[in-house]
Amino acid sequence: MLISGMQLRHSLTPRFFAGVFNKRKPTKKDLDHYDIVVIGCNLGGVLSRQLDKVSHGKYKIMVVLDQNINQITPIRQIYEQQKTAKTDFLLNAKLSLNMYTAHSDQVGCQTILPEENAIVLRNGRRIGYNQLVVAMGQQVNYNAIKGFEEAWQDFDTPVFTNLDHPSWRSSNHKYTRWHYNFNHGEAYFCIPQFPFSGEVESYNFLLSQRIWEWQTANGRQSPIKKLTIIQPNERFVQYNDAGDSFFKEELKRRNINVEYGLKLVEVNKQYNTATFEDVKTGNKQTRNFNHLYAVAPTKAHEPLVKAGLTTSKGLLDVNIKTLQHNKYKNIFGLGDVNDLPTTNCFWAGFHQLHVVRNNIERNIAGKSLNAEYDGYSKVPIILGQNTLTFLCHKYNNENAWHNLYFSNGGFLAALRYYNWCKNFKKAFIDIYLEKNWGPPYYKIKKSFKLPEGEKDDHGFLSKLLPGKKESHH
Repeated sequence: MLISGMQLRHSLTPRFFAGVFNKRKPTKKDLDHYDIVVIGCNLGGVLSRQLDKVSHGKYKIMVVLDQNINQITPIRQIYEQQKTAKTDFLLNAKLSLNMYTAHSDQVGCQTILPEENAIVLRNGRRIGYNQLVVAMGQQVNYNAIKGFEEAWQDFDTPVFTNLDHPSWRSSNHKYTRWHYNFNHGEAYFCIPQFPFSGEVESYNFLLSQRIWEWQTANGRQSPIKKLTIIQPNERFVQYNDAGDSFFKEELKRRNINVEYGLKLVEVNKQYNTATFEDVKTGNKQTRNFNHLYAVAPTKAHEPLVKAGLTTSKGLLDVNIKTLQHNKYKNIFGLGDVNDLPTTNCFWAGFHQLHVVRNNIERNIAGKSLNAEYDGYSKVPIILGQNTLTFLCHKYNNENAWHNLYFSNGGFLAALRYYNWCKNFKKAFIDIYLEKNWGPPYYKIKKSFKLPEGEKDDHGFLSKLLPGKKESHH
């Protein structure tokens, strides 16, 4: 496992030294019951930090994780450009946990028993909870594409995706070859059917086109080539018309071919062929390729389905504002796992953190839930080798004021790109370490408008240092 100097420095301080310089002891890992159980250790780990800090250690918290690495997908595209290091993209999952939070030592959740307020881990251990937070993300399902994983894992096969293979060593840089090793022929970028993780966030084809255009102009690539987008959906952006129109118009302007109604179902590593299926008729066609990139398809988490916690899409059935489960009132959802009418991405989940934290506290106290998520989502779109814009919107197709600003390129788009490359790799580590709780980098507990007639019971200090109110600008 790769750990940078910064990660190592912070990962040694938490649980190992807890209780050495203060009287508080870490929560034991072997308890039968916890006040709050969080399944997932990306944003789930960040949430556990917030809950522990704002409650001053009031709750016994257990975080269930089944992997030791988090891939920081918002910076995937600059990672593929080699503008950030592997140790910035692959972070130690436990980095998001503080010294007092218990965790499951990479033993994941096998069963959720919502009627019994309990979960069962894969080793058979049963854990009870008062409140449960599901922050599992969406489950990647490369098995949906026959032969894909074998081709992806192989360094020399020109098949790529938006994740690093878990078997790759630190010296394996195959992830850069999609942009920089295409010389001629047919290139395919394949999008899976909705829902999937990486909508917009993984759309690197505009960047590819600009790189290949430059390489052709400088004699490094044959002009006999073609990029085709395989798109099984009617839209590129489900819940924002401006974003969807932007991609369709930009692809047309750049003369990039799009074939709608097809999905990738098989890859043959030996012959470099791909099989596509018509999503309406089921008819299949096999084509040769020289280069192929497929965004990871996903499937529903089996424990959620068996527990009756999902919608027909296989996502968690939550209230879109309070993020509380629509049936089980002591269960909350966080991040991509939620069935919400907005673009799922890291920043959408990030803006749900305070909502979930606040509503869990109030739920424990028997109060009404006063925090509401407005659907805010912010996704980077890399336009070229040094320009960037953002897709920013809320629920009901409402554009944020800075949605698609500078999408025509230019100096300000280049400035945004420079800032993204230079500053945001550290920003994500700061989020994990609780140094950054969001714009404008406030560290005081975020509060929400109280229901009419309810008084603030946090005393004089809360009046002197009020928390930031819920708003997005």
